[in-house]
Amino acid sequence: MQKEVIGNATLYLGDCRDILPTLPPADAVITDPPYGITYQSNAGVGAGTRPISNDGTRVSLRLYKAVIPLLHGAPTLWCTRWDAWPDVWELFAASMKVNGLLVWDKGQPGMGDLKHWGPSYELIASCGPVRTRGSRDCSVLRYNTVPSQNRNHPTEKPEALFRYLVQKVTDEGGVVLDPFMGSGTTGVAAVSEGRKFIGCEVDQAYFDIACRRIEDAQRQAQMFG
Repeated sequence: MQKEVIGNATLYLGDCRDILPTLPPADAVITDPPYGITYQSNAGVGAGTRPISNDGTRVSLRLYKAVIPLLHGAPTLWCTRWDAWPDVWELFAASMKVNGLLVWDKGQPGMGDLKHWGPSYELIASCGPVRTRGSRDCSVLRYNTVPSQNRNHPTEKPEALFRYLVQKVTDEGGVVLDPFMGSGTTGVAAVSEGRKFIGCEVDQAYFDIACRRIEDAQRQAQMFG
């Protein structure tokens, strides 16, 4: 296991199932786990086209079953898809309250059957004692997807979406945890909003990308904070 401390962020290279039991409780978990669809982009060559570790339906469900109890009931925003959601709901409901779903409107359709409606949304499950700050907002969140040529990870989420989520569910100085850090978007959002961050990633290449991105975000926050 490798550990990197970058300002207010602590990043672990390793399996989150081994790391989470060693960590203190977080104020919020915001994460985008493998969906269980064996995703690999064929859009070209680059960081966003590599297979995702622990993806594939059976592997992902076993992973979720092991990880969810290790969150210790923390307020959790968990990205998912319509076809993975029934299993995610069942696993979360066994240990904490399921509050409902947020719908991320991606602004344009993704991959899929060209003779069917293009999937232009994904889901974010709200579980545990999630309490929002500020106004009571609509549960449909409209943020354009990251263009494929700009992605560091095949399922990279927009930084603006995750900054919004961080703002809504944590206070300044709070601790945000991402057990499936990928290329570090949650960490970038957290440190940009003045939160502490803990992230775990099992893939060396994505871990290195996350370290670089979060270090850049820390530098920007110090310059303009």
